[in-house]
Amino acid sequence: MKKHYQEIVDEVFGSMYKHRTLRTLFDPGSYEYSQTTIEKKREILNKLLESGKITIQEIEKGYKHFYGKELSKKAYVSDSFDEGLKIISDKTDFK
Repeated sequence: MKKHYQEIVDEVFGSMYKHRTLRTLFDPGSYEYSQTTIEKKREILNKLLESGKITIQEIEKGYKHFYGKELSKKAYVSDSFDEGLKIISDKTDFK
């Protein structure tokens, strides 16, 4: 991945986008997650993927690295990615 996933989120949604860390999508235990509906989460993820600037695998790698390594005090956030993706992907195939 050439750019950090948050830079790509900024490009797709604008630099002041409040969900740029993507915890709203992938961290069911967070305050951010509770602020959007499942439909909105799907819309956000679809828009990112449809931009062609990033894949779900690149998002996963960047998210897990950011929360697992860069913010080592938040490794539990990194661990939540798979659960969050499972919840929002319900019968939807994100590639």
